[in-house]
Amino acid sequence: MWSSLAVRWRYTGDVLQARWVALLDVIGDDPMRLWVLGTTTVVFCVYWLYAAIFTLMDITNRPRFLRKYKIQPGQNEPVHLGRLWQAIKVVLINLTVVNLVTIWLLFELVLTHYNSHDIRELPSFGRVVRDFVVLVVLEEFMFYYAHRLLHHKAIYKYVHKKHHEWTAPIAAITLYAHPVEHVVANLLPVGVSLSLLGSHVTVAWGMITLAVINSMSDHTGYSFPWSAGSVRFHDYHHAKFNYNYGVMGWLDKLHGTYRAPYEQKQQQKQQQKQRVAAKVAKSKRKAK
Repeated sequence: MWSSLAVRWRYTGDVLQARWVALLDVIGDDPMRLWVLGTTTVVFCVYWLYAAIFTLMDITNRPRFLRKYKIQPGQNEPVHLGRLWQAIKVVLINLTVVNLVTIWLLFELVLTHYNSHDIRELPSFGRVVRDFVVLVVLEEFMFYYAHRLLHHKAIYKYVHKKHHEWTAPIAAITLYAHPVEHVVANLLPVGVSLSLLGSHVTVAWGMITLAVINSMSDHTGYSFPWSAGSVRFHDYHHAKFNYNYGVMGWLDKLHGTYRAPYEQKQQQKQQQKQRVAAKVAKSKRKAK
């Protein structure tokens, strides 16, 4: 059995390698184009394909049966089109100008020297797994502390406050942020991690795609039965600001900034009860 699996796995690797070489024969194997233009294009396409689905839901409030999964009911139902368009313009600048300049600088400083050797040869499965595991750990550390820094009172109102204008986030505003924040908190944790690991460009595209989808899922405002716990985890950060700074939650638990989904639900239920009680009391006073 094991020998059969090994043969199949090797065959799959040979097929992928052949297709990668065929692709490079068409688009070229210039490392700069692959890293800078290729990565920017991958991020742009993944972002807007994913955002389009949820933006349509946010604008139309359909399908109705999915509304029950809204984490903050009544918020952005439907989303204000003028406000959405202003946010999209900021996101477009981050996804094009800021991404291109930052990735190009990273390429010139590091990627051209350590990540562009044998670009026509795909990495082994073991190498891909190693890069993925290490990247998750490195990215968590860098993102958590960068995020905490952006919440410092001396910096917050000048940079990170822009992203927090959306206390009830939606998918399309995932990268609605000041350019400095986008570089420090979104691009550098992943870019520096890939540079340190010397990852292949295809691994970078795969990892970045997963990172974008995960981050956007955390900003959709929906917690489906199949959603990861990080969705409510990060939505709570937008609602309360001072908790759940990380992605995985490890460092939040270490530093006492963690709030579990159960605690979030209980607090939200309590707040809802308080709002209802306040409305009842107000109506009684009017009746008198």
